[in-house]
Amino acid sequence: MLDVHPPHKAIGNAGEFFLHLFTITIGLLIAVGIEGAVEHHQHRKLVSDARQTMTEEIRKNAGSTNEALRDIASEQQKVKENLAAVRKVQLNPNDPSADTLHLDVSYNSTGLEDTGWKTAQATGALAFMPYAESKKFSGIYGTAETFLKEQDQLAADEAHVLGTIQKFHIGNGKLGKDAADALAEQFGIWQGHLLTLKIAAEVLQEQQNAFLEGREPKNHMSEGIADQ
Repeated sequence: MLDVHPPHKAIGNAGEFFLHLFTITIGLLIAVGIEGAVEHHQHRKLVSDARQTMTEEIRKNAGSTNEALRDIASEQQKVKENLAAVRKVQLNPNDPSADTLHLDVSYNSTGLEDTGWKTAQATGALAFMPYAESKKFSGIYGTAETFLKEQDQLAADEAHVLGTIQKFHIGNGKLGKDAADALAEQFGIWQGHLLTLKIAAEVLQEQQNAFLEGREPKNHMSEGIADQ
């Protein structure tokens, strides 16, 4: 904080007045310059720390995203097998395999770190970064949030399947066509959510890798349900 003191004695003439005014002005400019330099240094340090923390966080999340994609591929195969087993009953309700239907309704959940991102937001570090850089960080963490929200859908899918199993007493006798139809619908929804999750993970993976490799990410990524 700047503190300006009045003169210790009365000013006798215009020359003394302007000399005193000049002295105060120079003093104020020096003080403001020093204060500005200190703030600039603090801002640079804040940005540097935030940049380093978020980069390391993105590096760790990139590894987690790679694992998530492997898990998603495995889960897609499980849902595919579940659908194939249920469709046998849909096409032939008297199929003997309806008595020994085996379904796998498990899934994996991937966690991503965002402490560095939240800290950068709370401290205002993003405001002192170049716009292009802060936009890049925002894009990566925004996609990560989308991925996590899509992943939450899998818990709901599992709950719906388990609810259907209870509703039709599946496992306590022959699987009927109505139960098979209900399960097929639930697994179809699950399959769709896995596809959306996979795309979100692939977009996130591309953004993370592009950032770590110092390049621009690809803009268009998509997949079709027929490929699953």
